[in-house]
Amino acid sequence: MILLLIADARSIHTQRWAEYFAQKGHEVHLVTYDPMNRTIDGVTEHLLLSRWNNLYLSFIPRHCQIKRLVKQIKPDLIHAHFIAKYGFHLPDLKFHPAIVSAWGDDVLILPKKSRLIRYYTKKVLNSVDLIYAVSQDIRTHMITDLDISADKIHYLPFGIDTDLFSPSPEKNTADKNVIRIFSNRGFFPVYDSETLVAGFTLAYKNDPRLRLTLKGEGPDEKKIRHLVSTLGIADVVTFTPKTPYNEVPQDYRTADIFVTTSQSDGTPVSILEAMASGLPCIATSVGGIPEWIEDSKTGLLIPPGTPEQLAEKILLLTQQPEYGAALGHAAREKILMNGRWNTLMAQAEKDYQALIKTYRQDEP
Repeated sequence: MILLLIADARSIHTQRWAEYFAQKGHEVHLVTYDPMNRTIDGVTEHLLLSRWNNLYLSFIPRHCQIKRLVKQIKPDLIHAHFIAKYGFHLPDLKFHPAIVSAWGDDVLILPKKSRLIRYYTKKVLNSVDLIYAVSQDIRTHMITDLDISADKIHYLPFGIDTDLFSPSPEKNTADKNVIRIFSNRGFFPVYDSETLVAGFTLAYKNDPRLRLTLKGEGPDEKKIRHLVSTLGIADVVTFTPKTPYNEVPQDYRTADIFVTTSQSDGTPVSILEAMASGLPCIATSVGGIPEWIEDSKTGLLIPPGTPEQLAEKILLLTQQPEYGAALGHAAREKILMNGRWNTLMAQAEKDYQALIKTYRQDEP
């Protein structure tokens, strides 16, 4: 197959997707606004340059570049990841078969902010042959909020490499004096780091063994650092920058509890990675999260914006480590059953082949 992907090359999800198909021997072309700053064997990157540092002014010149690339490459299939920006190119291309993947904000948040974005979102979804939703919640919103046919939308969550993300056999459980809480969602408003820090602070006052590591980047980082300092917990909170993907598994192996306090979510890959790593997880009951975390069975759920409940759940796990271990074991089993990367990607490959076959049969 000759595949043309239109996506953010900086995203690890894009890179893993492109790499999978390249390793399978397919010809993969990745069209992107921003470079991935790495090389993937078998993947040809096409960077859409623009003289304007403005998303809207750059759209038409970039779209013209994409149309030229389609004529040159003659792909068998085009797949855009994320409806806004990248998916917006699909309707005017009038190319089939075409697929778009919905990741979360492109369905749950952006269409509510602008009538124009909502209009183009629906236009994209109606123009393609297949839609992937990374959560059942996103799929439901496309059906009910955007009036898209259910038959057109396939549920395909982000998969996890369960060999790469696995419990560490060398983890030191003898040190009972430190309990490490970890979150790598970054510092964006939707992830509500204020609730995370406030909940941790309440728990820390009751259990001084607790330590918190906040990893990532985002516009709210300065505000969260100030909050940590104001609350007097700077000595037990560590901020770490985003690191290469191959270093991420070690983050989970050195942690004891994973926490996310997002206000809206699709299927957060970080939760699936933590679950595959055997960590007990505390998460807000929003979006696609309850599809993976069944409260008190494969993790613990709290309502968004409730630091008191977060503190209560943290202390529950610190006081009952055996319970936390059982949750972590059940979480990994959930991923092994429903979230294996190779299984999910094999299904995507079958979908590609079926769509290409359908359109080749229809050719005169």
